[in-house]
Order: sequence, then C-alpha cells, then structure tokens
Amino acid sequence: MSSKKMRPTRYAHYEGHTDICYTDDGKYIITCGTDGEVRVFEGLDDDDCKTHLVAESAHAIAYKDGRFLVATDSNLVQAFTMDEGTPDGIITRFTAPATHIVVSKDNKLVVCAGSDMLIKVHNAVAYKDTILTGHQAPVLSVAIDPKGEYVASSSCDGSVRVWMQKLLPVIASWAILPKTNNVSTSRTLCRLSWSKDGRFLCVPIDQEIRFYERDSWEIKHRLTDSSIKQTISVVAVSKCGKFIAGACMDGVIVIWNMFNQQTILSEQHPKSLPISGLAWNPSEKKEVGFVNVDGQLGTIENFDDAHAIPEDNDGAHQNGMVNGMSNGEDFPPLDVDMNEVDDEDEFSISKIKSKLGFADDEEGTYIGLSAEDNLDIASKAKEDETSSVISKTEPTPAPVFQLPEVQKPFQPGMSPEFLNDRYMVWNNVGIVRQYSSEDENSIDVEFHDTSVHHALHLNNNAGHTMATLSNEALALACESQEDQPSKLVVQNFAPFGNSSKEWHVDMPAEEEIVAICIGTGWLAAATDKRNLRVFSTSGIQRDIINIPGEVVCLAAAEDQLMFIYHTGMGASGDQSMAAAVLHMNGGKHLAPMSCHIPLSPRSFLAWAGFSDEGTPVIMDSAGMVHIMHLKYGLNWTSILNTKNHTRGKSDHYFVVGVSETQSNVRCILCKGSRYPPVLPKPHVSLLSMQVPICELETEKGGLEEKMIRTSLQLNTFDRLNGLGFEVDQSKNEAEKILKEAMIKLFALACRTERESRAVEICQLMPSYHTVQLAIKYAGKLHRLQLAERLGEVASAKMEEEIEKESRERNRIADDFHLYGGGGGGGMRRYQQQVSDEEEEEEETKTPQEEGSEEQETCDNPLLAAAVRKEVSTPKASLLISPSTKNPFKKNTPGSQSNKRGIDIIDQFRKAQKKEHTPVLRPLVKKPQSKQTTLKKKLVEDDAKTPSGKENKSENLQESTSPVKSINPFKKSEDATPQPVKPNLTSEIHVKKKSALQLWLADNEEEVKLKFPEAAEGELLAKAALVFKDVDNDVKQKYKSMAATSSTPIPTTPSESTSSNEAKKRKVDESDSQDSPVDKKPKGSGVQKLAAFAFNKS
Repeated sequence: MSSKKMRPTRYAHYEGHTDICYTDDGKYIITCGTDGEVRVFEGLDDDDCKTHLVAESAHAIAYKDGRFLVATDSNLVQAFTMDEGTPDGIITRFTAPATHIVVSKDNKLVVCAGSDMLIKVHNAVAYKDTILTGHQAPVLSVAIDPKGEYVASSSCDGSVRVWMQKLLPVIASWAILPKTNNVSTSRTLCRLSWSKDGRFLCVPIDQEIRFYERDSWEIKHRLTDSSIKQTISVVAVSKCGKFIAGACMDGVIVIWNMFNQQTILSEQHPKSLPISGLAWNPSEKKEVGFVNVDGQLGTIENFDDAHAIPEDNDGAHQNGMVNGMSNGEDFPPLDVDMNEVDDEDEFSISKIKSKLGFADDEEGTYIGLSAEDNLDIASKAKEDETSSVISKTEPTPAPVFQLPEVQKPFQPGMSPEFLNDRYMVWNNVGIVRQYSSEDENSIDVEFHDTSVHHALHLNNNAGHTMATLSNEALALACESQEDQPSKLVVQNFAPFGNSSKEWHVDMPAEEEIVAICIGTGWLAAATDKRNLRVFSTSGIQRDIINIPGEVVCLAAAEDQLMFIYHTGMGASGDQSMAAAVLHMNGGKHLAPMSCHIPLSPRSFLAWAGFSDEGTPVIMDSAGMVHIMHLKYGLNWTSILNTKNHTRGKSDHYFVVGVSETQSNVRCILCKGSRYPPVLPKPHVSLLSMQVPICELETEKGGLEEKMIRTSLQLNTFDRLNGLGFEVDQSKNEAEKILKEAMIKLFALACRTERESRAVEICQLMPSYHTVQLAIKYAGKLHRLQLAERLGEVASAKMEEEIEKESRERNRIADDFHLYGGGGGGGMRRYQQQVSDEEEEEEETKTPQEEGSEEQETCDNPLLAAAVRKEVSTPKASLLISPSTKNPFKKNTPGSQSNKRGIDIIDQFRKAQKKEHTPVLRPLVKKPQSKQTTLKKKLVEDDAKTPSGKENKSENLQESTSPVKSINPFKKSEDATPQPVKPNLTSEIHVKKKSALQLWLADNEEEVKLKFPEAAEGELLAKAALVFKDVDNDVKQKYKSMAATSSTPIPTTPSESTSSNEAKKRKVDESDSQDSPVDKKPKGSGVQKLAAFAFNKS
C-alpha cells in the first residue's frame, strides 16, 4: 500500500466550509468557499485559475450542462456560466441557505438540501419543484438514486431517510446520527452516496461505512479500517463503481475496493484538518479531489489498484454478488467434461444446463414443457446466433406502502429547538427567549405588562427546552439526561408569606415531559407515557388524566385546558388529530368528548390556543385559522386565511393571539421563514378576521361574510353572558352590525328581483323590529305582495320572542326553586319581589297614561297582536285571517314615521363606502353575579325615560275586550284599492280624478270583458294596461277632462289636521270597542312589549 499518493495541498479559499466538484469530462476542478468566490482549476497545478465572485458566501457547488450551480447566502441555488461566471437562472429558492446540491446521472433532476429542513427536487425539463418535508432540523446532505426512484437524505435531527421521489412518502428511516441544531455545530456532514448500480446506499456512521440494501433496507456490508480514528464525514463512489472513498474529521482519507471490500489506500493530511468535500474525477484518470475547512485543495492520484477486480470480469462478478449464486466460482462450471464439446469448439449448452439442474435430461429439456415445445425452442435456437444467451426476467417488486409520519409534540408559540437563539413561548402575557451558545446558555423572560412582574434572566444549566408563562407563574421543563430524569420547574410570582418562589418535581423513570401549559391556579404536563399530570401553582399534585393518543400540544386559558393528540394514521399523508377541552376547577366542560380538528391537506398543526374570550382556536401550516363553532355541536369553522395577506410564497404568519371582540388575529409576518427572528424584535400585526366564503369581492359576498362573522361573535357573547361577564355593550354593537348587514342584503335582494331570497333573509333576522324596517322598505318599492309575506314572518318572529321570554321566566323560577333556599322559600321571595314591583307601578300610573297606552296598543298592529296573544292565546292559523287595516297608512299629514324607516335604509346604502365598524370593547367580569329578570331591567329603563313616554299597561287585559286575532300585514281579498293620498305640504287641499279613472268610468265593461278574472282591487291596474295603448287623441281628451274637473278647496293647516284626526278616530273606533282618548306620543317597540311580556296574569 503506497503512502505517497496524496499531493501537497494548495490555497483555494478563505478559512471555512469549502466544497468541490468536477466537470463531466474531468478536465476542470470547481470549488467554492465562504469568501463567496467560485474558482475553476485546470488541474491542481493551475496557477492561473478562473475566479468568479457570486455572493458573499457560497455553501455548496455542483456541475450541470456546462454551468456550475451554487448555493449562496441569499438562500438561492443559482446557475452561472463557466466562462464568464454570469448568472444564468435560478434553480430554486429556500428560506435559509442550501447545504448540499447533487445532479442526477441524466442531468434531468437537481436535488438540493436546505437549512430550513426542506429538500427540493427540481425537474430541469418541466422546471418544477417537488418538496420533501419531514426533517425536524437542517438537512446535511442528499443523494439521488442512479435509477431515479429514491432520494436519500441525512439531517441534524439525527435521522437518515429514504424517500420515494415520485410518491413523496418516506420508505425508510434510521435515527443513527448525533443530534444538533445547526450544520456548523454538527460533528459530521454525513455525505451519502449510492453504488453505481443503485443496489446499495452508502452511509458514513461513526468510524465505518454501512451498506443498506435497496428495497429491503437492511445492512449487508460494513467498511472500516484500522487507520480510522475519527468519524467518517464524507463518502464518494467512483464513476466506474469500483472504488469508494471515505474522508474523516481528522483529515484521513481511505479508499476501498467495492467488490472485495479491501483497503487500497489510507492517507492523512499533514495538518489533520476535517475534510469538507470529496469528489472523484469522472474520466478514466485515477484521481480523487478533496478540500478541507482551511480552504485548501488537494488530490490523491495514481493509487495502486492491484486488489481490484479486472475490468473484463467486472460484469460477471457483479452478477455473482447480485444473484448470490457464484460466490467466487467460475462460469461455466469446472466439472463439465470438456471432451464432450463438438468439433467447432463450442460448449454444449444443454449439458451445462443439465449439470446445473436447469433441465430434466442431458438434452436440455426444460422442466414443465412438453417435448414439442422443446423441439420448437431448440430449432429456433439453432437458427438464432444469440440463442446461447439465457435471458432472465426479474420479478416485479411488490408495492411498498409507507405510513405518513406523525407530527412531533411542540409548544404553541415556540420556534424550533435546533436554533441557537429561539422563542420558547410567545403568548398574551409575555415572551420567553432561549440563548444557546458556547459562551452562554440562558433564558430571558419579558412581560408585555411590566406591572405583572419585572423581567427575568435565568441560567439554563438544566437544559430546559419547554416553557409556558402566565400572570401567576413561569413553568419550565426539560428532557431526561444521562444523570437526571425529566424535570418540571416552576417559578411562582406571588407566593404566600416567606415561602420559596421556585419548586420542581422529577418525573418517574423512563417518562419524558413532551408538553406543558399553565392556567389560573394550576398547570399541566403531558408525558410520552400518555399521562396528563395536573399540579397547582404551589406544587400540589392535583390529578392525573390518561390521554388516548400521542400528545401533540397543550393550551390553557384561565380554568380551561385543551389537549390535542393523535387519533391514528391519516390518509394520503394527512395528520389525524383530535382535541378535548376540560374545565379544571369543576365547571362545565366545553368539549369533554374529543372532537377531530380540521387541517388542510398534507399540512400539520402550527398553533393552538384560546381566544381572549376563551374559545378554542387552531392554525395549520397552510395558513388557515379555525375556531370552534359551538353552535353546531363542537365543530370548527375557518375565520382567516393568512396566506391571502402574504406576498411571497415562502412568507408565513406566526400567530400569538386571537380576539373575537375586536375581530382580529395577532400575528407576526415572517418573510422567507415560518418563525420570527429573535433579534431585532419583530412587530406584531393585526389581521382582521375574514370568513373564506365564496365571491368575497362582490357586494353580496362581503355582506354575507360580515353576517356570518358577527353571528359567531354573538354566539360567543351569549356564552360569556351566561358565565357572568359584562358583555351588554359589545353585544349591542355586534347586533347593530348584524342588523345593518342583513338590511343591506335585503335591499340588494329587492333591487335584483330576488324576492324569495329577500324573504329568507328576513327569516334569518334576529328580531321582528328588523323585519319591520324590511317591510317599510318593501312598501317604498311598492312590493305589496312581498310586504304581505313579510308580515307573516314578523308575526312568527314576535311569537318566538314571546315564547323565549316565557322560557326564560320559567328557567329563573326553576333556579329559585333549586338555589333560593329550602322549602321553596326562594320561589316565594321571587314571587313577592315581582308582586311588589307591579304594585309600585300601579300606584305611580295615572289614568291618562293608562288610556294613552291603550290607544297606542290599538294604533300599533304588532303590539295589538302581542296583547291578543297574551289574552286569548289564539292558534297560529288565526293570525292569517283577513283584515282591512293597512299598516302602511299615514297617521297624520305631517307624519314622518314612514319616511323615517326608509331613510335609515338609504343612509345604509349611502354610507356603504364610508362604513365604520364600531369598535367592540374588551370584556369585563361582572363584580357580582346576580340573576335579574328582564322585567326589572325594562322597568328601570322606563323609569329613566321622560314621563310623557312611559309605557305602563298592567290593567291592559281588563280594559281591552277580546278581539279577533288577525294578521295586520295580510292584504284583504275584498278590499278595494285606496288611492294613495299625497302629503299636505301646502295650504290647498285638492280633490281630483285622474285621466285613467275617468277613462275607466266610461269603459269599465270593456275592461271587465278583457280581464274577467281580475278582482275589483286589480281592475285599475288592468285598465292601465289597456289605457296605454289608446290613441293619443283619446288620451288627450281625458287628460283635459281631468284637468278641468279638479276643484281646489282652500283649507287651513289646522282644519286639515283636525279632519284627518277625525277620520282616524273613526277607523280606530271601528277596529276597537273602546272609547277614544287623547292621543299620546308613542314609545319604542321594546317599551311597548314590556307591558305584556311580564304581565303577572
């Protein structure tokens, strides 16, 4: 074995990581280094090499089709021309620097490894990238199968994986490398290589090279040498497939024979520096080039290959190894009688077959074939000169089904552990940062509100990797080490008395903490044994809960705990997870039964937590934010797609919090990464929630999105109200937004002639007051049929509200029975309280107010219907009985009631471009949780209103006689159309007939004959259809008659008003049997409902 084959090295680049490759013809050596330069050497002795400056730093290099590919510090893999070194296109992009580049044998694929844990397979023909994801740390190296089926990779997470290049699943994985968090700190580069035929994958592990057999992925051979004292870092197989070279971290380079596994050469660099790059010359020249971390270039040439198999027998020997038949034996067998050969010096194929057991007799008859078939084969063999070649059909390999990799546990709001400077947690309370370097290993705690606690700086001697923070305590956890078990450490911010602030607890042997969270007065730790251990913040072990699957993460908010775990293997590479939400202090569990969480296809869980209002929220790696939809049985709904707010494909948002009241998501924009940098401190952005419904860019879609989003808010407010939070103001503002959106949707449906849609919108409206506005708008558009239908909807809405209030009263009564004291004393106190309130109201009520409210009840059709419901409880069928009352009739000539409701709709439409969503205020917990009835609230509201507008009608049932229940919005079939009277805005009251009415008086019989099915009320409309086709002379005649027949009657405003009031009193007297009383200004609809909604009788 020669010891003088390594030539002296020469300078190539600055000190640092250096890489090397050859051109396809082996004429040039190409290197790159940390100085950002690429040098092209025409052999080791080239004193005038070409130098190209491509970036500030270059990390990897490869050669393809007359260009060199470089991985630069700008996170690009870029192509440059050989001669000029000018840019010639971008191959692919990463969010962190690429670490290794390899090119397939046919130059169609370029495989790149990145520090961002991704592997990208670039198709140079289709110019398309395939991304392989699954590594949990930067990727060290990649190698592509010569057959193009598999891609192998090694990573800082300690794993070596084999991927199926087209189907993407991982088909083999071994955790055999030391773990680290950065390429620069890794103890090995683990540069993989495939054998020439692709049968073996060569992996450098410690001081040996392991050969993993294709498809079975079992270790078949191991190569090592006595000269190897350090870890083998780089492996390279020669183009001819005869030799394999391995380079160590101490500068030792060993070359073996691939076939007999004998060492050919072992050399060590004089400075014993780690070898960072190794490449074989692809020409016939026996040369291998290398570079080290000092930027030096060297070669090993003209080594002795006496132990190598001769080239002529190479194919036969390979066949022997692959088929496992020859084991070094010669072919043909030596025991064949050579005297039996014929005169033409040819071997007898049939005799050889018989000797080897491939035939039944000496004539070479095949097993299982008839004699005729063998004769045909023999005759064909004589005619064909190539008949002596035995063809072999390889069996089709069975398909390999690889299960998708499950997601590892993580802490919401953290960045990966492999980073030197990282976030351990970022939540609503503060930020916990971890700094790991050779000089320092510490943890910094920063609070958003410094009044909670001052900032902390802690030494991380225990190696904590998990953290969670609240206003009460800081919890840290670490994995087990060689000399200590997994430990939970808690810093209590407000201990009682002189007790210590810090306490810790060790986990049982062989049990690792994988996730932690902290709430109000408690904290929880999930372990790999699927135990959820609950502690108090002072260190008491409160409970232990079994989790039915591998834990993914934990989240907490006050008394609520959410744990997410794997429920099985997902289909098509998806993750299958479920979540459960528990109340840790004995309250009602929000989701005691686990519910599956929705993730986008082929995505993983990126964040999980609670909104500021306590609703579970999650986000997946595809950028979709989902919130639990409590209205539909613990299902989920999407509230935001963060990808719509990013510019680059590699940009992502890092979520830190969600507010339903403010309707936004607090997050950090990470350009080119998934995680924010530690320094400088990133800026938190507010993204408004936007439910991803169809056609968001249209007016209809925008209004529907606002309606759905506000409905979600109202559901949350109802839940919080039941928990004792003060949400009345926020709920009122949300209801105002919902009402505005639904009225605009109704107006849009009317403008587009979608009356069925308009009716459905009214059915979705929250109250009948909103339906009243829709009725007025329909009346303005002269859609009487639509208004008639909406009247039925309003009546149904009113009945629902009355029944809801009745159920609420019964619920309050039941609560008093249960919690008001023994023996029903609570119920008696409740009834006495209601009775006292009613007596006080009766004492303060005047006869004038009572009569006024009775008159208002008669004037307001909705309130009258409510009173009739209270008195007689009619059936629903009576509500649609015919009535002659017109709800759209103007009360007084100067009344603005009709126009007022319509103006509101117009203002909504005009202010659409300048709409301003009211700011919903944060929630405030009520100081005392008292149950009060709606009756008491309405009485207090009425007491604050002016005395002239109070509504008190306790004796309304006695003073009002039973009236037949009618639908005030139902149009009478027998009613004749009443001409709409103009507003009296002048002092002249004019009575006249139109030209159409005069023409109809003369031609009524003709119109009836033409439209025999028309009713009396429709006759004028039918006449208008005929009148428009009449000659112009006839039209002019009747128009002049109408002009001359009008008789102006001078009236004063007071007379006009009094006459109209007299007519109105007559109509009221016909509708009600009560005597008329003085008119009093009307109050609001809610105040009117107070009169009968809580009537004791």
